[in-house]
Amino acid sequence: MAAQLVYARFPARAHRAALDWMRAVDDVLSVHAPDLGVVSIAEPVDGAVVGWRLVSDNHREIARGCRFFASERAARSETASLVSAAADLVVHAAIEPRLRTTGWFVTRGDQLVMIGARRYENRSVARGSGALAVRLLSEMADAASGAAVAERGARLRPEKPGAVPAGLVR
Repeated sequence: MAAQLVYARFPARAHRAALDWMRAVDDVLSVHAPDLGVVSIAEPVDGAVVGWRLVSDNHREIARGCRFFASERAARSETASLVSAAADLVVHAAIEPRLRTTGWFVTRGDQLVMIGARRYENRSVARGSGALAVRLLSEMADAASGAAVAERGARLRPEKPGAVPAGLVR
């Protein structure tokens, strides 16, 4: 399964869709904030805000970021950091006793960084979904490093057939 990162812009943090986006994050923080060492992840941003989603090839949302950014550039910087640090991400189950369902969230150290897009019937399925999201980020990192290696390799190819660049021995 392949995935991509999609960036969503909201006119303001108080916009109805932005509030709905953050409701699941607020639920996780209300239960797990003491364990995570964070009380709130909201940063003051005036005007439009940007969030990110991890989306599958069939356009289903797998996960979403846990905070908003003032610009798409800042959101892209956050996702690049997560992709490069995918090995450091930890998946946790987020049980909702009232609804008898379980979601998941991901931390990096004690920082809440990603949350599941839907709820599941048990912890095992929820953790599996979270692990898939982290694996997809790892695959993005592998693809990015593979592309960088291919780009360096393209620069090392001789311009003329049969010519060998200086420093390379056949």
